[in-house]
Amino acid sequence: MSAPLAVQLAVPKAVSPEALQALRADVVAAIDAGATEVTIDVDDVGVLDSPLIAALISILREARERGATVSLLATRKSILETLHITALEKVFRVVSSGDQSALPPPARKAKSGRAAAAIAGALLVAGSVLCAPASGGQEPSPADVIANVVAQNAGMQSYRARVDIAVALRSFPYLSQRLQGTTYYKRPDNYEVVFDDVPSYARGFERIYTDIDDPIAWQRHFNASPAGERNVAGHRDLVLRLVQKVRGMIDHEDVAVDPASWHIDAMEWHYYNGGTISMTQEYQDVAGFSVLARQHATIRIPFVHAGADAVYGDYQTNVAIDDSVFVGKKN
Repeated sequence: MSAPLAVQLAVPKAVSPEALQALRADVVAAIDAGATEVTIDVDDVGVLDSPLIAALISILREARERGATVSLLATRKSILETLHITALEKVFRVVSSGDQSALPPPARKAKSGRAAAAIAGALLVAGSVLCAPASGGQEPSPADVIANVVAQNAGMQSYRARVDIAVALRSFPYLSQRLQGTTYYKRPDNYEVVFDDVPSYARGFERIYTDIDDPIAWQRHFNASPAGERNVAGHRDLVLRLVQKVRGMIDHEDVAVDPASWHIDAMEWHYYNGGTISMTQEYQDVAGFSVLARQHATIRIPFVHAGADAVYGDYQTNVAIDDSVFVGKKN
């Protein structure tokens, strides 16, 4: 049985949409010529930013559909830290310098025409051409989905924003209340919402606004599995079912993710006591980052039926946030 045919490519130092498209073309050409293992050297890039991460995930998905695998060659500490923080190390096989003995020298050019032809020619001359079967457009795994969600804002280290929530009780005593506060995020997985004032009947549900957008914590606290798909605002979303690794009050959570944008469009919490909380979300662009704009929640738990509409604004991105903000958060 022939050994898997490996080829090594590299992300160019000058990363641009054209260069990334050329890299994708080179990977496809190599696989079409028989490669089953592609390693991409990412050590020369200054930073693994959102466009580059999104491109690498897209390449991985296309390679898998063609029956091949993609690994990342990384030795620099900053690159390895980014792979860890964004959870990409769980999606890609990360190769260090000590694992390179079986790999050919990297092809540094990112010109789709000549580079692709050279790769194809070298593989054919080697006489080890393999036919790589396609997988028939297989859906991404839960780990792939989570990695794509995380990769959206890979360049964001922190943010601070104001949130304004209109709460309306639809059961006795039928009160309405506005909650205002500040929401914080700091890598790797620190989220917190601090309300200016919270009435007694609303205490506890602010936890929803802390955990809603924390996909890195999902991997730590939940087992994720595919749960089909659903229509959200006229488009198709993939649904992940999250079940707590250590049983708590929640039976499971369903998360709807748009595979076109990798936004978390909706979440539903299903409690053992029969209660449910459902939430939908909308996004906005701030300084090149995709961040929350609005949320709508419907809360149906024993003795409480309420609706809540949140609006986010006044974002400040990549700002200094003291760790004391997150001290009171329960993991």
